[in-house]
Amino acid sequence: MAPGSRGRPSWQADGCPPWCVSEHREDDHPDDRFHDSAPALVPSVLGPFGVAAELLVVTTRRCDTADDWVFVGHPERAAEGLVLSRESARRLARAILAQLDP
Repeated sequence: MAPGSRGRPSWQADGCPPWCVSEHREDDHPDDRFHDSAPALVPSVLGPFGVAAELLVVTTRRCDTADDWVFVGHPERAAEGLVLSRESARRLARAILAQLDP
């Protein structure tokens, strides 16, 4: 597939969700076949020692599946992040807002 092409590779049975910004290629490894949203980097202060960090927030879905996930965590340490269903992410957002605005 030509660079910049938004055509569908032969392995991709589903269309992209409207939020997907991934460039799917014919030679994508099967473990790397995901729909991903545009990432949001959120400047953050972590822990009691005030460590500055950026948190990555992105919606993702494995190609050819129906479940969307929201990842929140350090961009370089994905194993330490949260991977939440959309509804769980909504509940978490409401709970955080409730803590900030009692």
